Amino acid sequence: MNVYLDTGIFLDYLCGSAQAVPTLRKGLRRGRQPQILFEDAKILFKKIASSHLGATSCLIYYELEEAVFKELIHTSVARGIDNASTFRVFIARSIVPQTKIIADFFSISILDLTAATVKVQLKCLDLQIKGIRAADALHVASAIIFDADIFVSADQDLLKLDGTIKNNSGTDIKFCDTDMALTIL
Repeated sequence: MNVYLDTGIFLDYLCGSAQAVPTLRKGLRRGRQPQILFEDAKILFKKIASSHLGATSCLIYYELEEAVFKELIHTSVARGIDNASTFRVFIARSIVPQTKIIADFFSISILDLTAATVKVQLKCLDLQIKGIRAADALHVASAIIFDADIFVSADQDLLKLDGTIKNNSGTDIKFCDTDMALTIL
């Protein structure tokens, strides 16, 4: 199966394993604690690596770095220091190589974001009608191009797309969170 992974699934894994982001997953998601989300992501990554094709968009590098940066603004990191933003960028940027290592380790392809991706996004009117914003719509377009069977996401708006978006082969993409994806794979 072709499995597309949204940014939130990498975040689940990173929050349980990386030093830079343990506070980004603070609460429950659909009744599951951050530690359970980490375990589910870890098992999912292993299943993909062993017998499926996994992919995500290079957009995750931006989204993860930005999430860490925004979190650092709300903490005391570098507050009151000249050029505090520079220190925050340095800390936040460390998430990018960590993400690359995870993708490489679990054989998850990082797909390019291209003009063709934007064209697919614009052709998929359901994304506009359902109010799916730019970054999420680009992830969906990337999944369509990848010919994903499953789109794994933590995003409630994306999960509502289940059964409404077709991949390049014309098959409905299953949109689900990690716990459901684990039952399918």
